Amino acid sequence: MSASAQQSEDEDGAPSFTSNVTGSSPPAVSSIDNVFGRQDERRKKNGPCCQLDRQIHDTPSTAFLPVLNGIEGKEAKPVITIEQALKCNDMSGGAYIAYIILTRFTDDSAQLESKHRYSEFEGFRTLLTKLHPTAVIPPIPTKHSVADYAAKPKKAKEDPQIIEQRKRMLQSFLNRVAAHPVLGEEHIFHRFLEGGATWSDILADSGLSSYLKRKDTSVKVSDKGALKRPDPHFVSAEDYTARFASQINHTYKVHKNMSKHLDEMGSTYSDLGAAYNGWSLSENVLAHGIEQVGQAVDSTIAATHHLSRALDADFASPLQEYTQYSKSVDTLLKWRHKKHVEYETLSDSLIRKQSSLQKLEASESEAQRLSAVLNAEGAHGSGHHHHHSRNSSTASASTPGGGIIATINSFIDNDPAATRRNNISRTKDRIATLEAQRTLCRQELELANEEIQTDLDRFQMHKISDLRNALLAYAIAQRRFCQKAVEAWTDAKAEVEKIQQ
Repeated sequence: MSASAQQSEDEDGAPSFTSNVTGSSPPAVSSIDNVFGRQDERRKKNGPCCQLDRQIHDTPSTAFLPVLNGIEGKEAKPVITIEQALKCNDMSGGAYIAYIILTRFTDDSAQLESKHRYSEFEGFRTLLTKLHPTAVIPPIPTKHSVADYAAKPKKAKEDPQIIEQRKRMLQSFLNRVAAHPVLGEEHIFHRFLEGGATWSDILADSGLSSYLKRKDTSVKVSDKGALKRPDPHFVSAEDYTARFASQINHTYKVHKNMSKHLDEMGSTYSDLGAAYNGWSLSENVLAHGIEQVGQAVDSTIAATHHLSRALDADFASPLQEYTQYSKSVDTLLKWRHKKHVEYETLSDSLIRKQSSLQKLEASESEAQRLSAVLNAEGAHGSGHHHHHSRNSSTASASTPGGGIIATINSFIDNDPAATRRNNISRTKDRIATLEAQRTLCRQELELANEEIQTDLDRFQMHKISDLRNALLAYAIAQRRFCQKAVEAWTDAKAEVEKIQQ
């Protein structure tokens, strides 16, 4: 369901936005060719920008985001893969890890290869958030924590487990960008996959680096600013995102604890297997039975290690990814909240300026009325007034301290009528500016509501599919573990039953 914004008027005349969750046609955008400060290319795009763009467009999204086969427990290889991570040195001799990206659409098609380090992925994603503030940008793995460096000084970047985890998430990031109907059309993404250039060169050639410095709003507002007329639909979205983030993060932490216990259990099983094998050497009648039990324990060790690895790769990784995804959605909703706060701020400023203009115009009208009255009265006593003015001028010039009075008069507004007219003119100019800013902000907010809801709907669809895959993978891994254990302990039981009493 779309959540297109509708404008309504309240008592003070300031429009408010409420979501039409029953659906309506998208707002017209012909009058805002530069929404969010950038020409909306996807509405004006005339065909693919390059061969890679055509291939991505013609490839179904399932090729980038394959669905797990619940019967076989296998997942097809996506179009974009990261199978290698190489240790390299930069110009200064510093070491870093480069991830080798391979892109192949069919088995018989040419393969593209590019190489990028983590910081380049980070720079690319940051640019996407600026170019497409209304899209849910797929996450990348987090930077190394202080704990990582404390545990393994100077080696956190080279830790095989961390590198493997990053390979999976960076591969998922690229495939999700490619599968996105808007992000996948960005030519800078195609350049990122094609290889042959560093990210800094790609960014410089694209002419998009200025967007990294672009502000989210035209006036300074906070993403925590209170709204007078909040959109109930997006308030619900914010609440749900917070709950989902808490639940998925808690589940991930519990799973990591369980994974740790599995590793510890595998180590304990290893000691137990060695104990049974040693015991069998000192027995005669019980020897074969004890040895078979030891072998069953060894099989359980292998099955436990396999279970731990499978759950980390196929269950923990999606949970971790969606922990990061929830932050992306939260960032998106905060951006929208700021746009709404910006609109209300502009509306309030406009109301204050309009009120100020009314007071200035009323003051000017009253001044003109008084001036007309005084002029009418002056016409009857003009002779006496002329004689008095001449005497006053002569007295002023001859009075000691006249220079001081003249200096004081220079600080006093000697032409209040001109000052009032200037204030009215400046206020009208400011009102015109505020009206233009508010109109553009309203158009941006209407379009943002529509596009954000569309992408949230798309995100929800993929979230259900991905977490279904993760739960299915969890069940398959546990079933395989149990099958291995049943086979091993069935053989052990049969051997023990052969022991003569």
